[in-house]
Amino acid sequence: MKQKLIYFSVVALAAMSLATGCRKRDAVAADNLVVFETAAQGITASENSINVRLILSRPADRDIPVTVNLSELDVIYGTDYTTTPAAAAGKLTVTIPSGSNETSFTVNKNSGVLFDGDEKIVFDIFSSGAPVYIGLTKQFTLDFAELVATNAGLTVNGGGVLFPNKVFIDLSANRQTAVNRNNWDLGFYTGADDFRVILNSSSAMMAKQVGKNDLTQVTAADTVGFSSEVAFNQFAPTTISLPYIDYPNGDLTRTAIAAISAADADNKVYIVNRGNGPGSPAPARGWKKIRVIRNASGGYTLQYADIAATTFQQISIAKDEAYFFKYISFDNGAVNIEPEKKKWDLAWTYFSNVTNFGTGEVPYLFQDIIIQNRNVQVVKVMTTTKAFADFSEADLNGLTFSSLQATIGSDWRSGGGPTTQPAVRADRYYIIKDGDNNYYKVRFTALTQNGERGYPAFESVLVRKG
Repeated sequence: MKQKLIYFSVVALAAMSLATGCRKRDAVAADNLVVFETAAQGITASENSINVRLILSRPADRDIPVTVNLSELDVIYGTDYTTTPAAAAGKLTVTIPSGSNETSFTVNKNSGVLFDGDEKIVFDIFSSGAPVYIGLTKQFTLDFAELVATNAGLTVNGGGVLFPNKVFIDLSANRQTAVNRNNWDLGFYTGADDFRVILNSSSAMMAKQVGKNDLTQVTAADTVGFSSEVAFNQFAPTTISLPYIDYPNGDLTRTAIAAISAADADNKVYIVNRGNGPGSPAPARGWKKIRVIRNASGGYTLQYADIAATTFQQISIAKDEAYFFKYISFDNGAVNIEPEKKKWDLAWTYFSNVTNFGTGEVPYLFQDIIIQNRNVQVVKVMTTTKAFADFSEADLNGLTFSSLQATIGSDWRSGGGPTTQPAVRADRYYIIKDGDNNYYKVRFTALTQNGERGYPAFESVLVRKG
């Protein structure tokens, strides 16, 4: 790419000299580049399709067509797999819409085809519409087997300055899953040994129990004073609101909603503040009253309604051992949010954190939080102890790992207060032990993309394969 830019500059200068003589050049903005999100991914035996993302350095003011070449190894288009949109003569074309900085295409396995695991497709960006150039990550290799990435990096698709997405990251697959944080309300724990319900901590949700267990008997009179008490109010910090959030370390014994009892009478009604959605100003998501009980199938039954309603809706949630939580939206019922428990390690998100203003911990909304999955362990290493490049498998001995959800939290960045701009802390990195006992070293390399918040980046290197 460097050679291409130098060549372009020389040709451009020569042309200007011939046409107008020597004159001062106008300032030129940095090139807008199209690249694959990652250089390689795998599609596992249990997956039927995979989305492949292409991204721009910044949104363009017009539609940008991008043509991609396909090179196959031991697979045949139409026989073993297809793409959406369809490919023809070894090429497919996608369009990045005006005002957007991304698009994607889908690779679909054909039904009934068995793969040995050594099949692959190499996708190569062949051309892009003006004024966009092709960037360095112009090739993407898809393996028809589970991939354990050895050296990878991602720019997290947080969605920009409004932080609309919660992004789940799978280090071994070099894959991310971005979900709008407005898309769910409650998560139901699927572990066999406990019945717990979590709030959407990325939308500032809060919940307070009332002394009734009949949803139809709860009215607006039961919510007097809740608008200031069951709410984030960072300008009047008080510890009174702390019990109404899920404690940020992920301890399921410290959730706003108590453990769901086997005795129905013990399960009380909660008033829920749904918090705010992404926006400027952030739109309020409203209030609900809810009650959760266990059902005869070994799962949960959720009852929910608007505060003034005299009837309620009801939905059942089954436990599923492939996941840690199953999710419900008050607007759309059951929704797919969190990937399977073995398919994500870290998540980047807007978050209901706590801080201490001098009077004790209080709820506090925080941007750019990194949380870890429940089967993941993390430890921080300072570069004064061992440089990132020098850390090897032998250095794993003696480390003390943490399973707390917010072990990384906001520690990876500094600043962000009223007088300082946030920045990546370059003096530390993290060792991640995933659910398959793979060990990675991870360091964050950027807080922004082209100066815009909501697109942090990191590098990960496999230290030991599980």
